[in-house]
Amino acid sequence: MAQAFPGEIATASPGTLGLLMLKADLHAARLDERAQAAAVADALADGADTANDIRLRFPGFSPGEIARAFGIPVEMNDGDPLVGSIWRFAEYRPRPPRILLYTRGLAPLEQALADGLATPLLGTATTEDVFIAHEFYHHLEATRPEVPVARRHQATLLKIGRWHWRTGIAMLSEIAAGAFAQALLDLPCHPKVLDYAARLSAG
Repeated sequence: MAQAFPGEIATASPGTLGLLMLKADLHAARLDERAQAAAVADALADGADTANDIRLRFPGFSPGEIARAFGIPVEMNDGDPLVGSIWRFAEYRPRPPRILLYTRGLAPLEQALADGLATPLLGTATTEDVFIAHEFYHHLEATRPEVPVARRHQATLLKIGRWHWRTGIAMLSEIAAGAFAQALLDLPCHPKVLDYAARLSAG
């Protein structure tokens, strides 16, 4: 039997969820708390601002319709969603550009949402809408001229005198993609909560 979904997760702010996500990034731990908060705020703003621009350009369009307008096909994939320890719901592949939805990856999430969680977590959106939107953001960040948010905030891996070896924070891209989906679809909460729902269902 699936566990009850914790209300504190469903009602957590995007900032709180973003910081939780950031703590899972190996390199983000090298940033101090103030830098982490600033990075999360930047990622959330980038996702929301990008979504607002897209909504103005494509009013009333679904995420799938927007993707098609950009020439990005959306494909269903029955392959194994598990890669190492990573469970995939969806994936953006740049060559050629396309969005894959993993049917077996989405199955436990759909099961969890069938227990009455769909409306509190998704509003009127579908899981496919959410993950198409999420992956479409990755297409936009890969093709636009602006510096990706994951590279705007960098952690120092090694410092020798004046020489610094820095790296970007990949998780910021995921935080921004979730914010994009939330703003585009008017979701009640950041889509990160769907990960928790799926895990509880599987447990």
